Amino acid sequence: QQVVEASAVIAVLGDVESYKKAEKIYGQAVEAGFMPVDTATSFIERTVGMYSNLPPEVARQIVYTDGGLISMQLMLVARSKGYDTVPMGGYDKAKFVEAFGISEQFVPVMLIAIGKATKPGHPTTRLPIEDVAYFNELPSE
Repeated sequence: QQVVEASAVIAVLGDVESYKKAEKIYGQAVEAGFMPVDTATSFIERTVGMYSNLPPEVARQIVYTDGGLISMQLMLVARSKGYDTVPMGGYDKAKFVEAFGISEQFVPVMLIAIGKATKPGHPTTRLPIEDVAYFNELPSE
């Protein structure tokens, strides 16, 4: 329902071939004076060498982690600007990929509905912090 009613929906996709952009990224850092050429060359070689040889499931896990971090930042920025967001992971990713013609290079991470809420969200409860966060030990249960 949020997809239909939201002012906008942002699809967060992870690029499992992002290492192919290493030359452009580090080249821009050199042009901006942030990095010497030899350092950029070394970074490019290591990035391409490592990421191009990852097993597919490892590459996917990396983009899920990065995509989650990016999504949270986007949601926090939206909130700071007075917008409401709803993250959605419970959608048919295969149908989404098919409907939008998304190549295998991109992995759907989540959808984020964004806009102004027409009514307050429903109240929820959470576990107390001491039930989910631990210092120097895990529970024995």
